[in-house]
Formats: sequence, C-alpha cells, structure tokens
Amino acid sequence: MLDQLHPDVADILAAQHAAGLTATVEPADGGGYQIHLPGPYGTYALVDGDEALPAADEELTALHAQLYDFDGEFLDVVFHRCTDSTCEQPGCGEGASLDPAPLAAALADAMNGRRPSFIPRSSLFFNHEGIRFTAYFDPAKHEARLIRALLVDVSEPVHAEPAVTLGDAEDVLRRLGYAPATEWAGPTADGSLYCYLLRPGV
Repeated sequence: MLDQLHPDVADILAAQHAAGLTATVEPADGGGYQIHLPGPYGTYALVDGDEALPAADEELTALHAQLYDFDGEFLDVVFHRCTDSTCEQPGCGEGASLDPAPLAAALADAMNGRRPSFIPRSSLFFNHEGIRFTAYFDPAKHEARLIRALLVDVSEPVHAEPAVTLGDAEDVLRRLGYAPATEWAGPTADGSLYCYLLRPGV
C-alpha cells in the first residue's frame, strides 16, 4: 500500500508514532487513502491532504486532520497546513512547511484522553438517564466537586474531595473514572473553574 502513496506519508506515520499515537493507512470513502488514528471514547481522527493522501506520483500540497465522534459525526478540524497561496489559514501559502511534527503535536493534544481539545456534540456528555456531569474546582475552598445536572436543569452534588491545585482536581476526576471533555472555564460567581466531563463506557 505505501508504495502507492507519496514517500512523505511514511514520515507522517512515523511522526504520529513518535508522538505516542496509533496511526494506520486505511482506504478513504471517496477513493484513495487516509491515515486513521483512534482516540478516546470511540473518537477518531483522519489525516489526509484535504481529500485523500497523494499518490506516489503526486505532489504533497497539504496536511489536514479532522476529528470525529464515535458515530462518525464531524467534531473539529484539528490541523490544516497547505501551500495554496489563496488559503487564509495561519501558516499556509507558498513555501509553507509540511513538516509532520506540528501535525502530530496537534493530534496528540486533541486526542489526549485527559483533556480533548474539542467539545463533543453527542450523547457522550450524558449517561443513559440523560444526566450531564460537570466538574468544579474551587481554589478558595481547595475542593473539587462533581455535579450531576439533569436535563430538566435540576442539579445536585455527586462527590467532593480536597484539591489544592487544578492538577489535583484532575487527579480526582481520573480516580473517579471521569475525563475532562472541555477546557476548564470560568471563574463562576463563586470563583470556581468548571469543565464538562466524559464517562468511560457511556
């Protein structure tokens, strides 16, 4: 298969593996090939050159990566770099670098199970009873709290544990079987930072 692709595809794969990611070349739906990377909670990323990876006799003109949820629903563009002079994306244009290392770094960040760089727009926010879980870190009280929010906007505490730093709060979440689904935001009116949570196996 690799002998049908541009020689740089091997370097792209190597960069993903060096970043600790599992990456394989798979057939693309519209023909050709893409690089597939499995992520947490059934998410996955596809890497191509905007449509498919270039063939051996074609020019590599772009590196493009998109993130999908477990149902195949598009979530986010993780990375885009191309040599198109009309492209207005940062880092693009004639002479743009197609070094695969920044691509690998962006994918590693986006697919890190501790803090994906996307907000899932799917049922992964909820358990089977339609409940959303949110974490709060209160630096004044040195406490991490998990809140269970029903879809009818009734909220109640689920758990609270001591946490002096944000890192401590994330340790609490991991120990209880949760993972941040969004970046920490806030502060809220009481000074807390908060993030929405994923629950493994939901």
